[in-house]
Amino acid sequence: MIAAPPRTAFLPPHRRCLSLAGALAIAAALSACASKPGPWPARALPPSAAVTVDATQFLSRKQLVDWQVDLDERRLRATGSPRHEAYIDVLQERLARAGVKQLRFEPFSFRQWSVEAENWGLDVVDDDRSGVLPTAGYIPYSGVTPPSGITGRIVYLAPNVPPDASLAGQLVLVEMPKVAWTGQVFHQSAVHIHDPDHAMGPDTPYARPFQRLEPFIALLDSLQAAGAAGVIVILDTPSMAADGLYAPHDGVVRQLPGVFIDRERGQRLRDRVLAGKAPVLRLTMAATVRQVQTRNLIGIIPGKSEELMVLASHTDGPNGLDDNGANAIVDMAQYLARLPQDSLPRSVMLLLTSGHFAGGVGIAQFFKRHQDDGVTQRMAAMLAVGHLGALEVLPDRHGYLHPTGRFEPVALFSPRTPALMDASYAMLKQANAAPAFVLPSSKSGPQHAGWPDEGRYFQAAQSIPTLHYMAQPYYLLDHGIDTVTQLDYRLMQRQTVALTQLLLDLSRVPHADLRKETAP
Repeated sequence: MIAAPPRTAFLPPHRRCLSLAGALAIAAALSACASKPGPWPARALPPSAAVTVDATQFLSRKQLVDWQVDLDERRLRATGSPRHEAYIDVLQERLARAGVKQLRFEPFSFRQWSVEAENWGLDVVDDDRSGVLPTAGYIPYSGVTPPSGITGRIVYLAPNVPPDASLAGQLVLVEMPKVAWTGQVFHQSAVHIHDPDHAMGPDTPYARPFQRLEPFIALLDSLQAAGAAGVIVILDTPSMAADGLYAPHDGVVRQLPGVFIDRERGQRLRDRVLAGKAPVLRLTMAATVRQVQTRNLIGIIPGKSEELMVLASHTDGPNGLDDNGANAIVDMAQYLARLPQDSLPRSVMLLLTSGHFAGGVGIAQFFKRHQDDGVTQRMAAMLAVGHLGALEVLPDRHGYLHPTGRFEPVALFSPRTPALMDASYAMLKQANAAPAFVLPSSKSGPQHAGWPDEGRYFQAAQSIPTLHYMAQPYYLLDHGIDTVTQLDYRLMQRQTVALTQLLLDLSRVPHADLRKETAP
């Protein structure tokens, strides 16, 4: 039975100081996870460990908890921010300690949108209740206002009504688009299903905020095209749970400064507009847009050949779950680096990219840098990992998140290649992170808003067989949330071991067989 995490973990950022119950839960987790005398195994591994992975040779659960606490403390790691760059340095140090001797940074510049906490907000300026109107967060990449803000009487745009020229120059109140999925979205396309307890049937509700990204981006772009001056987006979430959504993160700097507002305040604003009493609001978004530098982190573990198996994840993100895949890669690296070089049929590249939360700019820069030097031609296959150990937490009828006692559903996206799909299914059964699905991936498949995964960037940038393992818990895009008690660390260990086995199994598959796709 999975222990329920404390409710304090789901409070908004300004209410998330660690409570006594939360501190005791973390202390208990640390105590329970003290499963090994030392967190970093040191001895060399025999050649047989490259064929059958030795699960005793990975980092302790205590070390995984420590790293998750560290990620939570870093909070929002916006691309190129000081917190993000500091974390890249920490990962470099961890990989060096793991025995990866060939490490390098690859710097690049990108167009960064950023705003300080004191430089954005929403105010009522026209009646007896004038003053600050609390908001649930800013919309990243949304735009820039003068330091004094922009002022206007708000108008309301009802759901499913297309914006038109009447909104030019207006502050527009809208509602976050609603999307309702069920387990059918998995079942209708899954190549393999691992769900022995039948936790995700075709009729099981499956609603997560990431599903709204595509229609939300379309709404923002249509409002900008109509000439709206700014936008206020109502989230269907109570005020105590609304703070911190970091979306969209496509890196497109728009000219539509905007904020999120919780359900209760949004409804009151909407009712006033519909009653002909629209208030005058001032929206401030004194953001900066500038070219800044960030870095990809690359490591090589030499094998028998110069062909490459690539392990990938990203280093930026809004919270400790997104993405703890980089820490899992450190754990995998310390195992792989202790194998005899001749036991690795292919070398392993560790590719930790920046810019996932800036439209995948780090991956694009990686392929641009290496388009003519033969590196990408050496890549046999790629395995992107992220969001490990996730437990399922869902909103109740009031909108507050609570644990369900189940694992979050996971997907392993794979090209329609028998060798890749079969190995993916074996990985899901070994990790036992049910419900779990092998889903086909392709350039013509779901776009970034449908499945915001690392693998899609690789698929778009280069024709490299790419697997991507991921979960999408409800809080995935929220910054400021504590995640350490929302994870199962035994599950995380099983996933890491199974992913290592998957990588090693695929390293023995002939190059041509990794590319033999079957028809849908």
